[in-house]
Amino acid sequence: MAKGNRKPNLSERAYEQIKDALCKGKIAAGDILSESQLAEELDMSRTPVREALRILASEGWVEIRRGIGAYVKAPSSKDMEDLYEVRCLLETLAIKTSVFNISNQEIDSLEARFRACLDSPPPDPRQFSDLDWELHELIVERCQNNYLKTILRNNYSSMKQYQLLSFEALNDIKESTLQHLNILSLMRQRDVGALADTLLAHLKWASGLIRLPQ
Repeated sequence: MAKGNRKPNLSERAYEQIKDALCKGKIAAGDILSESQLAEELDMSRTPVREALRILASEGWVEIRRGIGAYVKAPSSKDMEDLYEVRCLLETLAIKTSVFNISNQEIDSLEARFRACLDSPPPDPRQFSDLDWELHELIVERCQNNYLKTILRNNYSSMKQYQLLSFEALNDIKESTLQHLNILSLMRQRDVGALADTLLAHLKWASGLIRLPQ
């Protein structure tokens, strides 16, 4: 919401913090959003919270019903399928140029952190989701197609929400970790063809793990 370098107003701050909680699963689908409780947690009046919820409703994150108030909408299977279809196409295109703009030092760092995920006990799903997101965001942000970056940036919030759902459906994260290590190995080799194919297979695998709230 906030533009440029100006300080966000209270409704923008409420919007960003509530949306962040939605993306990270701190607020679950079906939860009723109390204006007074949110205002207390965010240390502000109910007016900016009400405006933030109105904007989130316009974006499809929450639904406002008379007599009930605002509650978190559950993402639909169709929404998820449509978004992952676009993500698969664009992210595999992005990696064809971004792979040449990611240093070996960055690959080394990510590789070490993913290898640590093979230790017992495994990391919390939310922590692993953050690491996974860091790699995929790097792939997008280092590509040379600005239109592609804009499209994916506009959908980052929904992508992160679905991604967290996929990790929470896992009994363990070993397979996902091994797939990420394979992607990083191919990045180091700058093997664009194999890298694009492997990334596509990984994204399709991840989309199949998502268990949407009933």
